[in-house]
Amino acid sequence: MSKIFSNGPGLQISSFKALGLKAVINRLAPGSAFLVMLQVAPLCLLQGSSLGTSFTGVGIGLSAGLAVSTCFPPSAQAKNSQKNTTDPALKNTKLGKQLFEKEDYDLAIDALLQATYFARNGYAPEAFYYLGKCYMAKGEYLKAYDALKKHLSQSVSGDGWGNVAMIETLTALKRYDEARPYVAFAFSGTTYQSPIDRAAHVAAGKLDDAQGNFSSACDHYRSSLGDAPWTFFEGWIGFCECLMKMKKWSDAYKYLDQLLTTKQTVKGLNYERVHLDMGICLLAKGNHQGAIDNWHKCLEYNHDNKEAHLQLAMILESENHISSAIKEYRSFVRLSDDPKNHAPDKEMRSKQVQTRIALLEEKLNSAAPSSRAQMSPYMLMQEKKAEQDRIRQQQQEEQRQIEEQMKTLPKDAGF
Repeated sequence: MSKIFSNGPGLQISSFKALGLKAVINRLAPGSAFLVMLQVAPLCLLQGSSLGTSFTGVGIGLSAGLAVSTCFPPSAQAKNSQKNTTDPALKNTKLGKQLFEKEDYDLAIDALLQATYFARNGYAPEAFYYLGKCYMAKGEYLKAYDALKKHLSQSVSGDGWGNVAMIETLTALKRYDEARPYVAFAFSGTTYQSPIDRAAHVAAGKLDDAQGNFSSACDHYRSSLGDAPWTFFEGWIGFCECLMKMKKWSDAYKYLDQLLTTKQTVKGLNYERVHLDMGICLLAKGNHQGAIDNWHKCLEYNHDNKEAHLQLAMILESENHISSAIKEYRSFVRLSDDPKNHAPDKEMRSKQVQTRIALLEEKLNSAAPSSRAQMSPYMLMQEKKAEQDRIRQQQQEEQRQIEEQMKTLPKDAGF
């Protein structure tokens, strides 16, 4: 314990007895006094003596401008100089997940982007996964692809959910060949009828469905359902709609009806979608009234279901109810132009329907004179008489107004 500091220019003291502590502190810079107390006081305690005790050979070398922060050990300085970003990354990831579950995708994206920013070395596989899911929900599949690619590159567990999301994203982008390897990745390590196994079958079914391989798609959807009784809605509705695309209307209607009448709890059951599909099946079999009834039930669950409005418009047009058809077509256009609808082909379909509306309005206007020409002579005579009565009443009203004005004129001309 011969020296506290041996290097650096400063005050050299051989004995605190010869030169008191107060004098030492006064000769040092103000910022150095704290260091002197930290270093000298422990020595005094160890020796069991007061500050007046002589410490021969003790030297203090301090720079006059020493800052208080140098009193802390180097390890503490290093710890304080590096900001801890792990906690903000985790908090933003948790917040992003909660917002995603609430379907508040814009705020969820903001939180998840913050999580990836704060993550150490950019390592945030969970945040990238939910970021990709948010972009998928918004229909921004290119951004979803980038986020999911980062998620899969960082995941060390071969996350099947990330592979499932990637299959759905590439299917939406119509990059079918690129999506095919992810099907095998999604199934690796899964167990029969586990949630990831079911989701992988549905994703593979959507991929085959998009490529027109309806038979293979049906097999995947059917495999996702497992043994009876069925309770998995996504696989069930996918299986029915695949049968509809194969024009197996009776089978599709049977399974759709079972979906509504089952005594089992079907999580996520979408009644409006089921009634929409049932109406299409009945229309294909020629039951117009049954189709209309199902589409009206669909609109009872969600009046903004644009597909139900479109189906109603087409069937009303086929029955020559032009005015009602135009009304339903307009509802479809209004809902298609809504920014919250993310269908990739919505602009094209909306323009096609607008063209159809213009043709129907022209047809309606041109049909009006022809219907008058088909009126009977008696009806034409009654119409002419009604027109004459209207003109007579108008003339009488004008005459009455003139007489009222004459009454208000002064009788004396003022000459």
